[in-house]
Amino acid sequence: MKFKKDLPPNALYVHIPFCARKCNYCDFNSVVSGTKTIDLYLSALESELSALKGQYVFKTVFIGGGTPSVLTETQLEKLLCAVIRCISVSEVQEYTVEANPGTLTANKIRLLKEYGVNRISLGVQSFQDRQLKFLGRIHSGDDARKNFILLRQAGFENINIDLMFGCPDQSLDDWENDLETAVELNPEHISAYALTYEEGTLLTKNLNNGVISKLDECIELDMYKTVIDYLTHNGYNHYEISNFAKPGCECSHNLVYWNNMGYVGAGAGAVSSIDGARTSNENDIIRYVNGIGEGKNIKSFGEHLPDDQFASETVIMSLRLRQGISNADFYKRFGYKIEDQFGDQINRLIGDGLICYDNERLKLTEKGLFIADTVMTEFV
Repeated sequence: MKFKKDLPPNALYVHIPFCARKCNYCDFNSVVSGTKTIDLYLSALESELSALKGQYVFKTVFIGGGTPSVLTETQLEKLLCAVIRCISVSEVQEYTVEANPGTLTANKIRLLKEYGVNRISLGVQSFQDRQLKFLGRIHSGDDARKNFILLRQAGFENINIDLMFGCPDQSLDDWENDLETAVELNPEHISAYALTYEEGTLLTKNLNNGVISKLDECIELDMYKTVIDYLTHNGYNHYEISNFAKPGCECSHNLVYWNNMGYVGAGAGAVSSIDGARTSNENDIIRYVNGIGEGKNIKSFGEHLPDDQFASETVIMSLRLRQGISNADFYKRFGYKIEDQFGDQINRLIGDGLICYDNERLKLTEKGLFIADTVMTEFV
């Protein structure tokens, strides 16, 4: 049976692929560019966004990167104006912009507030200068604290802090100190990610050349267990593998991804998923700008997933959520039970104590949580 068509996408992602400096671990589509390139990009992006006007009703907007806060005040206002013209502001429930300490200023914060942004995701990573230097960040721990206070003073009541653990030479005490500092600031949301070594990054080059060594896996696991214990004991709901929120402050935009629902992406390299069809914009900034200017198709990739593969991705993404996936919801969407496609895998994983049923929801056990990537490969 063909799966039920999804509702029209109501989430918009806007990509700003510029940074003040490329971080040592980053493999995202981002570059360090001059003012002229950024201005050309923003003009092209404005054209792409204009074409979306009236097509969809967006409930969530997320401007990410890169580093959106690297834009000058003039550039930032141009971006925010372009977004506001393509959305129905009264319908938007969550409007997030990523920002990094070191590029965020009081005037930029004022602009964000003025144009309806109601959630900030602050890329802190660590409050310790030694760790920040290793990661290639341009800010200090004190910068991060000051930026957070400025955001609060401007009236932002929904702030996420990104933290990172598993760095070489990082101790459990270092990690606990970062968590304590974060909780003292009292953000509504905390994302805690393990450092990953991606191909093509300076971090991986240094690893391959023996300049650095990975942190012991047992210590990294202890760090993960520590963040779960510490944040849950301080009032944060562990609602996704790497994400913690105060009640009612879960990231609505990211929940769209984790539930494998539809979304629209704008900007170089941005991905859209609409009614089972996935497309990606041209990754290269200059080709993206020229393509928009010449009225060409800027899609560099497109596929329409077979129903069984779409169902597989839905299970994998939903298992990232601590509540797991509802069998009833799955049936409404695809017309059959999860077990009809994945019965053997489910029986095996339940037998190994890695997943379980909680009423009719299939979810990771605590044991499965710690090897989630391995569990999810069973559903590919």
